[in-house]
Amino acid sequence: MHDADKALYSFTWANQDEPIKFDGIDTTTPEGRAQYTADYDQMCALTPELIKKENLVFPHEMKAAVSNEPHFQRIWAHYRQHAVEG
Repeated sequence: MHDADKALYSFTWANQDEPIKFDGIDTTTPEGRAQYTADYDQMCALTPELIKKENLVFPHEMKAAVSNEPHFQRIWAHYRQHAVEG
């Protein structure tokens, strides 16, 4: 994790649905894709009810996710209102 305190302990940034992270693997290279796929397959074998092989997406191809955390949504709503009216 780039900033563990921000990702894990911050009330503003925390999210209950944290994505799987494989830090240190560069998935833009063939070697990185192979390593990521192997690690992902291992996670699928360990927790088949949670992680499905057909849901494999490389980190550099993932879309940005908007947090569903209530505080984040409230602040985001205030920002949108300010940006539109301001």
